[in-house]
Amino acid sequence: MTFFINFFKIHIMDYLSAFTLGISMAADAMCASASDGIKDNKMTKVKSILIPLSFGIFQFGMPAIGYFLGYLIKDYITDYIPWIAFAVLLFLSLKSFYDGIKEYIEIKKGKSQEEIVSEKRITIGEILIQDIATSIDALTIGFITVNKEIYEAMMTFVIIGVVTFIFSLICLLLGKKIGDKVEKIAPLISGLIFLGLAIKFLIEAI
Repeated sequence: MTFFINFFKIHIMDYLSAFTLGISMAADAMCASASDGIKDNKMTKVKSILIPLSFGIFQFGMPAIGYFLGYLIKDYITDYIPWIAFAVLLFLSLKSFYDGIKEYIEIKKGKSQEEIVSEKRITIGEILIQDIATSIDALTIGFITVNKEIYEAMMTFVIIGVVTFIFSLICLLLGKKIGDKVEKIAPLISGLIFLGLAIKFLIEAI
């Protein structure tokens, strides 16, 4: 009982700080969600919730893992986190460009736009890859909060996860809204978004 009382006794400034941090950490997931909405603007309602929810879960989980691992592995992987994120996001970018070229060739060969759209569904595997790529840097949030009490750290991570879910859902729905208007160049837009994220992590790594 004491744990739950302490869990909610964090000062209001800590909540605001965690909320601000959540927005910052959610930026990559928001971009990825918007990209998914544009690419698969006919996705089901279940998947429309699943994608931002998975982003939120990973943005909560990664800092929690980092917190409990603490300094045991911090010195070994911190320098490589931006490189790992860069490699994964670059892969997603190149895959989007490849899908766009493939789609263009198929249209030239006579395949209808309706047939192509039905093949553009985002798979669970792709969602998982995006989750890892956009949240792996959140491990460091766990590392830098090892000096906090567990209830303070967990509340921070919960706020980050919830903020990520809400903002990612909004961006995904906006992406779906304009999906019909940019359907033919959706793979290009998606590829550029992932490429931009990859470059961001490359700059951090350098």
